[in-house]
Amino acid sequence: MIPNPFLKEGVLSTNASINKLIIAKMPGCTVAQPLAGKSAQEIFSTDLLIQEIKNNAKQLQIDISALEEKYLPLYLENCLESADSNVRAAAHSIMKLFGERLAVILLCLKEGSPENRSARSDWTTEEWDYWHSLQHIILVGGLASPPLGEQLKYYVERVFLSSGKRPYTIILGKDSTYAGLRGCTTYLEDIPPTQVNLIFDYGQSFIKRSYAIMDGKKVRDIVILGKTLSRHVEWDIQDADFEKKEALELNRYFLETITRTVHEVEDRGLEIHPHIILSIANYVKNGIIANRGGYGKLRLIAPDYAQYLSKQLKECLGKDYYFTMLHDGTAMAAGYADYDNSVCISLGTAFGVGFPASN
Repeated sequence: MIPNPFLKEGVLSTNASINKLIIAKMPGCTVAQPLAGKSAQEIFSTDLLIQEIKNNAKQLQIDISALEEKYLPLYLENCLESADSNVRAAAHSIMKLFGERLAVILLCLKEGSPENRSARSDWTTEEWDYWHSLQHIILVGGLASPPLGEQLKYYVERVFLSSGKRPYTIILGKDSTYAGLRGCTTYLEDIPPTQVNLIFDYGQSFIKRSYAIMDGKKVRDIVILGKTLSRHVEWDIQDADFEKKEALELNRYFLETITRTVHEVEDRGLEIHPHIILSIANYVKNGIIANRGGYGKLRLIAPDYAQYLSKQLKECLGKDYYFTMLHDGTAMAAGYADYDNSVCISLGTAFGVGFPASN
């Protein structure tokens, strides 16, 4: 088995992302979409799927004026199973579009053509050879949930079959929307049975919240709380003053979500253990957040944001809490340690990548 070049001392390196993959040359396949010259992020994301739904709202019979945009993929799920054949056809056409795009991305990674290798300057032969050696692709995130995930898997497998290339085995993660929360539980300690652990998953679209009920080191149950919309997570902000302002707003919202959750769980008569697990859609190492993505602006609040959170909660709540802060892809992959030669890919606002510990 080839050593994983994307893991440095157990921490995911910042060049692990597949969002920056450039399709300099289309792989040998039957996909007719004009994708050459585009990056992976330019052809596949939740935002692009939402835009396609909006463009086809009439055919899908969706009144988008009355709906929050981020919830539109849920309505597409209903359309796939509509009693109206025209609505079903429009929904399947959208899924074919994105399934083929995902297939092209995976084919580029599997083939590693000279043109596509040259277009990725931060990868060497080592990174490309590792992707070629992988056998299993575990899809997680909201778009990997049925029936959307099943449709994507179908079209990916169909494109690989027609190309004649050795396919990855596509695995749809169970309860994939909450894969990050469940993966976080592998980082929990042995705690008293009278206490629960809070677990958060700060994504680009939603913040997922939960608490874990433990039985020694074994998770007895994970109670999912209501998710909330993510805010102030825009990236590529060019104005330094505006970025600082947004960092302050994001930090305020970050703390507000945690303190609100603490009160909500305590109101249920539960005692919260001081160890809080927090997954975040950003590269992070030892509580230090990298200058990448929408949450990267939190670096402007404190060098060690995990430590900063502990101090702030002490001031707000009068109790000591400490955090384990994880890259979201690492958190998701933690729940799939039994899969060798595999990568966990989350399908959301951008691609997230994580490698199970067995790798």
